[in-house]
Amino acid sequence: MPIEIKQLSLDLIDDPKIAMRTDIDDVELQELMASMKDVGLLQPIVVRPVADRFEIIAGHRRTQAARLLDWTHIEAKIMEASEDEVFALRLAENLQRKDTNPVDEACFIGEIMLKYRKTEDELAHLLKRSAKWVAERLEVFHMPDYMQQYLKEKRFALGAALWLGRIENEPTRRYYTNWAAINGVTVAQAERWYLNLKENAFVLEGARDIVVEVGTPREAIRQVVKCARCGVTLFLEDADNAFAHRICPNTEQKPNG
Repeated sequence: MPIEIKQLSLDLIDDPKIAMRTDIDDVELQELMASMKDVGLLQPIVVRPVADRFEIIAGHRRTQAARLLDWTHIEAKIMEASEDEVFALRLAENLQRKDTNPVDEACFIGEIMLKYRKTEDELAHLLKRSAKWVAERLEVFHMPDYMQQYLKEKRFALGAALWLGRIENEPTRRYYTNWAAINGVTVAQAERWYLNLKENAFVLEGARDIVVEVGTPREAIRQVVKCARCGVTLFLEDADNAFAHRICPNTEQKPNG
């Protein structure tokens, strides 16, 4: 990939087609602007030529800061790069940031997969990551919005989120995810929930609203559940209580409904 460094007009630079970082923190942006105003641009952005314009490969935030500072030009490395090379470079740059979260990674990878029809193996090879790493990010990509938001807020670890996301029944998954977001959950505990639910076929009854009790020594979510094997209904105040009925006394009965 031949590289040329020169000053480019900001009017000729376009944002990346698929940007990895979904959120740009205002405080971080202001700090970056202050630094660039005082000492200038410490590292050139990286772009590639597209027709008579340029697309950002790396340096989206630096470019945004330059525009807010009313700069007319910015120093840029210009390189010829294929779509695959662009994806690899962009991901590599963002993965170096300590604040990059798995949801940003997942959305970036998922959009690539949908738009450019890449397979999991192709993505793993392209990004120089394991097949497991790619598969886990794609699981996150397909999670409901509320689960992604909790993960971005670091309410629980990625490992716990993956087990929660594998709970098939949506109301059940929402119940345990909300409980975990309020009270916390370990990866081992989330795995135990998933395996016990799968084995004992617990399902939530109807579309009941979740009630959050605030002001107690420990917040809790209360919800009605029933056993799909025998129909026994329980009112839960703590997610751990969901397994009080894990040994169903009526195993010969067919599931209700």
